[in-house]
Amino acid sequence: MRAASLTTRPSARMASATSAGVAFVESATRALDALLECWPLPDRARVAVAPSAWEPNVESLRHRGLEPVLLPVDGVGVVDLVALERTLRRDPPDLVLVDQVAAHRGLVQPAAEVVALGRSQGVPVWVDAAQSLGHVDAVTGADATFATSRKWVTGPRGVGLLAVAPARRAGLRVKRLAKHGDAGVVRRLESDEAHVAGRVGLGVALRELHDLGPHRVHERLRAVGARVREAAADLPGWRVDRPETPAGAVTTLLPTRGQDVAAERDRLLHRHRVVTTVCLPWRAPLDMAATGPGLRLSPHVDLTDEDLLAVYRALG
Repeated sequence: MRAASLTTRPSARMASATSAGVAFVESATRALDALLECWPLPDRARVAVAPSAWEPNVESLRHRGLEPVLLPVDGVGVVDLVALERTLRRDPPDLVLVDQVAAHRGLVQPAAEVVALGRSQGVPVWVDAAQSLGHVDAVTGADATFATSRKWVTGPRGVGLLAVAPARRAGLRVKRLAKHGDAGVVRRLESDEAHVAGRVGLGVALRELHDLGPHRVHERLRAVGARVREAAADLPGWRVDRPETPAGAVTTLLPTRGQDVAAERDRLLHRHRVVTTVCLPWRAPLDMAATGPGLRLSPHVDLTDEDLLAVYRALG
C-alpha cells in the first residue's frame, strides 16, 4: 500500500561479477522468454501450470506452440501434492511452471514440494519468483528460477534475473563461452546491452535484505498480511478473497456493493495517497472466473496500525 522503507545502510562491498549460473535480463517476462528460447523442449510440449498462474506467462507458452495443462489444485487453488505425484507418475508433462506467489491475490503455492516431486519423477520444474523474491522463503533445487528486481525486493525497474541448475546448463541451446564453463552458458542469455545502474540498485536492495535478515522480513510480511486480513474481515462493502488460502502480505478485497474497483483505486490514490492495485480477470482468468475484479493491498514491512486504520476508514 505505502512505499516500503528499508533503512539499513547498504554494504560498500558489492560483487560486480555475475554469480555462476545466474543471468541478468530486463524483467521476469524477458527471463521466461529467454528460458523458452534455450530450453530443449519437444515440439508442442505439455507445460503444467496452476489455474492461478500469471496469464501472460501462459500466453508466452501458447505463443511458442506449447500446450498448457492444469496442475491439480484443492478448493482454494493450492496445488494438490498427492494428486500431482499421481499425475507425474502416470501422465507426466514435459515441464512444470509454478508461480510461487500469485499476482492477483494472497496465494502462496507449495513450490518447494512441487520441485521435490518433479525431481523424484524426472520432470523439470521452473519457479516464477517474481512475486516471491523478498516476500516468502526462497525455494532451492528448481531446475530454473526467474524473478524481478522491482517488487518485494524493492529494487529498481528494468532488471530481471534467472538461474539455471547446474545439471541443466549443458543442455541449453546457446553458444558456449569456454572460459566460463557451464556458468557461461547461462550468461549468454543476457542482452548485449546492460542496465548497469539497475543491476547495482538490485545489488543494494539484496544487500539490505541480507543485512535485515530474509527470514525476519518474511515473518514480518506474513504478520502484516494476517493483520490486514483480520482488519478487513468486517469491512463494510468488501470481503477478503479466499482468506483461508496460505498467503504472505497480499490481500485482495472483493466488492460486495457493486463498487467499481478501478474508481476505488483512483479515489484511494488521489484522495488518501494510498497505493492499491486493480486486479482484473485477465491476470488469471480461470482462477478469477467466479470472483471478478478485486482490489489488491500489498503493504510492506513498514505498515503501521495508523496506516491500516487510514485505509480501513477510506474504504469503509
